[in-house]
Amino acid sequence: MSTLLRSGGAITRVWHLGRDTWLRYWFAPTTPENLGAARAIFYAGVLLLYGAEDLSAWGDVDRVFWMPIWAFQRLSIPPAGPALLEALEWTFKAALLCGALGVAPRAASGVCCGLGFYLFGLPHNFGQTYHFDAILVFVFAIMTVARCGDAVSIHALRSRQRAKPSGEYRWPLRLVWVTMALVFCAAGIAKLRHSGLEWAFSENMSIILTKSHYGVSDADPLVDWGLFIARSPVLSQSFALISLVVETAFPLALVSRRAALVLVPGAFMMLVGIRVLMGPTFGGFLLVFAFWVPWTAVAAALRNAWPARGRYAMLYDGSCGVCRHTVDVVQRLDVLGRVDV
Repeated sequence: MSTLLRSGGAITRVWHLGRDTWLRYWFAPTTPENLGAARAIFYAGVLLLYGAEDLSAWGDVDRVFWMPIWAFQRLSIPPAGPALLEALEWTFKAALLCGALGVAPRAASGVCCGLGFYLFGLPHNFGQTYHFDAILVFVFAIMTVARCGDAVSIHALRSRQRAKPSGEYRWPLRLVWVTMALVFCAAGIAKLRHSGLEWAFSENMSIILTKSHYGVSDADPLVDWGLFIARSPVLSQSFALISLVVETAFPLALVSRRAALVLVPGAFMMLVGIRVLMGPTFGGFLLVFAFWVPWTAVAAALRNAWPARGRYAMLYDGSCGVCRHTVDVVQRLDVLGRVDV
């Protein structure tokens, strides 16, 4: 009986330890600045990326080429005409601007999620399935249910109370991380499942690098260095092996800071390398890396890198509500810590 009791106590301790670790990972209190800065940069980047793109042109494609993917087929979503697509496109871009500025950011995220699903998904229904913009819709969905506008936003500047540290500002970041890890790891596992290690230790990468110069992607390589790498088995197989390791091992970045310091920049540079050497564009995907950056630490580093040549004193009437609110706004905008109140 005593043995059973000791075993039961050990299991209970392990259970509590695991539960507490899980809750800390997702919901340990943190300030809203990292989430707010990532949101602003992400939405601004997506707006710049798609601002000049005419998504309504897909409405002119002949319906004979319409081959709906699973989601569009199951939901019976038809292709829209150019006029409707243009209206949806401008609504989408307006919502992106609101998300970047922090004007009703959660509502704007919901609009971006719904319209992004349709506008980004539409090109996939004409015979070519892309894999560089789907993650944007998932990020929009996460921001829709997250308190992403409590810092670095017009919404926050208008608020008379500063947001206190909360787990509400940690789990959205973690969920974006998990989404990225699933995407990368799935890509690595798919390579191993269908090709094994031969995906790296063969002429596969040489063929891919060479084929990229024949207009087979949505964009052409920026330089011809890929042809030089393709002629070298050592270089091409090394590049292939590195990408395979980074993709498959990326989930380690979720639980290890040391692994994250290697895998996150490695994955970023891998996508940049794909664009430069092969052509496929991953601009939207690259923007999601903003959610990995500790922006509060970046702001602190900027303050240390540019020491104040002079400081500014701000006097105000403490009995004036408008004055107090104005001072609060100034303090929130004072990223470099130059104003003394």
